[in-house]
Amino acid sequence: MSQGSGTTRLFYLDNLRALAMLAGVFFHAALAYSPMAQPFWPSADVLNHPLFDIFAWASHLFRMPVFFLLAGFFAAMLLHKYGEAVFWRNRLRRIGLPLLIFLPLLTLAMAAVIQFGLSHVQHKPPFLAFIQAMLDQAEPAAMPLSTVPLSTMHLWFLYHLLFLYLLTWCGRILLNRQMLRWFSELKPNAVVLLSILACVPALYSVSVPFPAPEWIFPALWALWFYGVFFGLGYACFSMPALLAGFSPFRHYYLLLGAVSYGFYYYLLPATLIPHSQPQGWLKLAITVLESGSAVLWTLSAVLYARRWLDWDSRALAYLSKVSFWLYIVHLPLLFFVQFLLIDLPLALWVKFVISSSATLALSLLGFHILVAPTALATVLAGNRTRQA
Repeated sequence: MSQGSGTTRLFYLDNLRALAMLAGVFFHAALAYSPMAQPFWPSADVLNHPLFDIFAWASHLFRMPVFFLLAGFFAAMLLHKYGEAVFWRNRLRRIGLPLLIFLPLLTLAMAAVIQFGLSHVQHKPPFLAFIQAMLDQAEPAAMPLSTVPLSTMHLWFLYHLLFLYLLTWCGRILLNRQMLRWFSELKPNAVVLLSILACVPALYSVSVPFPAPEWIFPALWALWFYGVFFGLGYACFSMPALLAGFSPFRHYYLLLGAVSYGFYYYLLPATLIPHSQPQGWLKLAITVLESGSAVLWTLSAVLYARRWLDWDSRALAYLSKVSFWLYIVHLPLLFFVQFLLIDLPLALWVKFVISSSATLALSLLGFHILVAPTALATVLAGNRTRQA
């Protein structure tokens, strides 16, 4: 990868982003059939299986960290090529504008889908049953107006990215060259170990597995935790030798991440309700394993993509193009489809395949009907001409 030469296309990063977004659909679909997520997931099915837990919490550890690492890499690229003024115009247009447009629309869409579930689902998940019980009270408790409007839902990623961009701008001003030189002289595995240790305090402060920081106020633990991966991505562009230094160890990172995840999953509580959360040394052990798997698997994903996905695939190019739109709309569509499936006498594996496939199909159809013919396409469509 040649920094600044303008000749090397970064197909592997766009392809990785496309596959990570696809994994997001499968992750959210799997939560409906996860025993651990049963008490709180809105579309939780009457059927569940531990294999969905194993898949869901494994992908949870590295899927969003991969997105933040890519965001840090491309932030460094934009700043290097175009400077701060163009960087801020680009980020506010590509990140801030979609957040402003779609957050209120998604709030309305999610409310409509939940209402549909309350009206049409007979075997209601615990989440819907709780809402129904509140509504059935003689004098229903007033729902605080702040509960829904002050949630960023799954758009928390965009929201926290804006804060990380601001912190990046501050860091470029405040960090001295001596600190940057010290970091650049670290061995690759020392960077890995430092990254794992840096994640531990942030994850120790929240429940396990770590939650989505959906509240409207930025979560400090999330800025810390995801900021580690954002910073890794930023460093990988600024110091190309760093990524090359990681590469010989990718098999070991993958294996150690798997071993760490095995112990982590074994120690997880049976449910995610608050009183079952681990405490003390057990919580610390789980957090260290959680941090280790997250860092090792995130780096493995990038390194394997660099090795095997650095080519121009038409299918992945298309998926990369629609990935932003897919990220925005997939969750309410998925809930709607899974509400339709809950009461049907189908095997849970069939329900998982149908809900995932139907969500993808509806999202892609929506892109070509609602986005492609409009100016939104220039904001939401992926860019396949990124160059290092």
